[in-house]
This record gives sequence, structure tokens and C-alpha cells, in this order.
Amino acid sequence: MRTRKWPFEQLTSASYEGSHRLHRAPAGPLDPAEKWELPYCDGKGRSYYRSVHNAFPYTPRRTEDIPAGALESLHRACGVQGLHQLFIIPSAVRSVGWKDQKVISPKSILALGSRAAGLWTEEPTAGVKVVIELEKLSAIEDEMILLYGRLRFHSSGDDLTVRYNTLARRNLEPALLVLRRRLGGHREPVLQEGDGTETLPFKWMHIVCSARIHLHKGAPVAYRFATVPGKSRYDIERAQLLVLNPHELIYLCDPVETSHPYGEDSFIIPRARISAVRIGEESTGFTSNGIHFSLPMASELRQGAARWLL
Repeated sequence: MRTRKWPFEQLTSASYEGSHRLHRAPAGPLDPAEKWELPYCDGKGRSYYRSVHNAFPYTPRRTEDIPAGALESLHRACGVQGLHQLFIIPSAVRSVGWKDQKVISPKSILALGSRAAGLWTEEPTAGVKVVIELEKLSAIEDEMILLYGRLRFHSSGDDLTVRYNTLARRNLEPALLVLRRRLGGHREPVLQEGDGTETLPFKWMHIVCSARIHLHKGAPVAYRFATVPGKSRYDIERAQLLVLNPHELIYLCDPVETSHPYGEDSFIIPRARISAVRIGEESTGFTSNGIHFSLPMASELRQGAARWLL
């Protein structure tokens, strides 16, 4: 998903009105290197290629599975209270999506603690690289394309991004749900629009009925669904779904960065943190925790956002 964000103090009406022009293919890396990732070279890179085929991300079962010092560091930084709040991601070589450029992503541990989300990496020096206190989180962006997953926590400061094999998604989901419930704040009303799940394609009906959409068992949801034609004769039609539950606004769509619909992109904003909404011609802007996000939306979704939030 290609989104654009601005600090609140830089936000102008021109930013909103021109936001639909910000979703062009970028002239640089689609997935640029993080500051803790390592430069790729053939000699060192081959060893990472060998290891990545034999290991997938996982939640540790024993403290012995965690590199020395990592658990203590993440407890202090994030308020980690148990191994279930950790997600270990093996080292790997990855493309940045620009020509043939690659980087080495070192072994890392994502922590979803009671006070903060954080990331510890083994290299270039072992230690915690990013910490985002929960009260400073603005949104959670989650992209799943076949076996490729990219999870990004947005804040007014540094963002935290991890990439992982989606075969391990079930290990990550429980801790992520707990974190989202902490962010959710107080329960807000949901304007009911009837149960139309039977009219949705199977993929999207399954998503709407899932726990990750309702957040709490039995919670009501309202949603709007639309399909958007491809931008060229070589592009595919893509689906978009906007969901409101008592604690969050959730935007989902078919993957933007591929030529097939396998997987989905999602963008989750806690309702209690939304301070402004602006409906544009092809997109909707949200200000969350002082950061503005612009999301491309079909007319049906923009109408839903206006009805629910304005």
C-alpha cells in the first residue's frame, strides 16, 4: 500500500486536495533499507540465503531461544511480560524493489509489550533499535502478499517496520490483537447498516467475519465494499473494504504492489486517535495522533467514512 503521511503542522488543504496524486509508482526503492539493515555483498550474502530456507519467524517457547540480553532489553524498553509478546525473525537477504539492489536484514525480535512496540536486532550491534510508546502510535499498516508480509507501526517519530514470511502469521496474530485492544480506547457506537456479508466475494466475507476485524468477540461492525478498475489494460480490478468497529477504522484492499489479488493490504487507525477527517475526490485523509494519512478510496468507501465519522 502506498500511503503518504505528514506531521500535523505541515498539513494544508493543498495536501488533502492533491493527495490522490501521491500514489504514483515511486522513482526510488519501493521497500527501502532500514537504518539497522546491512549492506549486501556476495560473500556475506550467500550465508544468509542458506539460513533463510531453513527457518521461519516464530514465537519463542523457552528463554533459551532468545539471544543473550535481548529479553532484558525489551522488558525495560517495552514492558514485555512474557514470551508470547515476542516474534523472532531470522536473518535474510531481501530486495529493496529497485533495480537489483539488496540488503541483509539481521536477526531481529519484534516486541509487542504492555508499554511500547519495539525492535531488537543482533547486528550491526546487538540492541534495541526502535521503540514506539503505545500512546504515540498513530496507525498500523499490514501488507500480506502470498508469502511476503510487511508490518509497519506508524508514529509521529520513527516508524517501526518488519518483514516476515506469512506462513508464520498465526504466531504473530495473538500478540498483535492484544496490542490493538490496548490501543482501542473506549468503546464508540457503530452505525448499523444491515448484514450484507452474503453479497461479498468469499475472500472478503471471510475477512469481515474474522476476529481481526471485530477485535472483540461479538462486536458490531459496519462496512463498505467496492471494486476499482485497473489503471491500464494490463492492470487488474482491485477490491477495497472499509470497516468500522467500536474501536477502530480499518481499510483493506487487494495488494497494490502486485499484478494479482492474492493477499491484502490493511491500514488500522484507532478511532479514539482520529482528530480530523477530510473527504477528497479520490481519497480520504485522516489525522491520527498529529499525523495525516491519505488513503485512496472508491466513492462508496468515501461515503461510508463521511457517514460514520463526520
